[in-house]
Amino acid sequence: MEIHQLLYFVAVAETGGFSRAAQRCAVSQPSLSQQIIKLEHELGQALFERLGRTIRLTTAGQALLPQAQQLLTQWRSIKQHVSDSVEQHACRLAIGIIPTLAPRFFPNVSQAFQHHFPRTTLSIVEHTTSQLLIQLIEYSLDLLIASGPIEHPLIQIEPLFDEVLLVALPHDHQYAQRSVLQLNDLYHMPLLALHDDHCLSQQVDAFCYEQYLEPQVVGRVTNLTTIQRCVAAGLGMAFVPQSLTQAEPHPNVVYRRLLDAQPQRKIIAAWHHQRPPSSSVLDLLRTNLGASQKAEVKRQKS
Repeated sequence: MEIHQLLYFVAVAETGGFSRAAQRCAVSQPSLSQQIIKLEHELGQALFERLGRTIRLTTAGQALLPQAQQLLTQWRSIKQHVSDSVEQHACRLAIGIIPTLAPRFFPNVSQAFQHHFPRTTLSIVEHTTSQLLIQLIEYSLDLLIASGPIEHPLIQIEPLFDEVLLVALPHDHQYAQRSVLQLNDLYHMPLLALHDDHCLSQQVDAFCYEQYLEPQVVGRVTNLTTIQRCVAAGLGMAFVPQSLTQAEPHPNVVYRRLLDAQPQRKIIAAWHHQRPPSSSVLDLLRTNLGASQKAEVKRQKS
């Protein structure tokens, strides 16, 4: 009897089907079914009754389920304990982060890592979500900090915080003196945006679509620094992360909230489901990234 056999058995019992269990465990259905059959042969008992397209636990399956669930809970606890213990000793941690987050948040996070895990060598990779996701799946990265949603059968995520997007305008724009803006103010403004491979660009496009905004996109660029310079030059407006206003504010750009509809993005941590980070790493990310975001929100309101 092996752990992964019990894992598959519990998944079938909890999801009510082999195909759903295979999807949850990120394996093919034939492989999962084969392991269930091996487990039944080893126990000498059928664990499921197959009634057409539905299944139900046999008496033996009902007896096994709570014991298997308890054993898997203990197994996960052991894995987490070992991971936490190893992390306190010398190791390497590779973290990917998207460009629209890196300048503001990563200096704080790297300093926190150096303080809490002095023997850990931290490796940083900055790229777009799609490229970082490939590296995460291939085990080149241990952790990814990005903007959701991310949906992949091999990837698990944990929400960290929500970040508001602000409207960036030239300092001499006719609306620059307003403390807040409304959607109606934006209908005829030209828009500056990032290239489509940036998740922020996709989120801005989705917001505009949902709010029936059809701005004329006058430029797509590779980074927020270029966007700010174009905004300062009067080429158009842009939606930018709130964190940018503290990390790299432009002296000739003003940043305003929308009053009647507030675009935002969800910042998440993601990892390969077979290589979960320790609870101490996730706690550090939640504490430091969350604290940075709360400080920025407080500064914006003051």
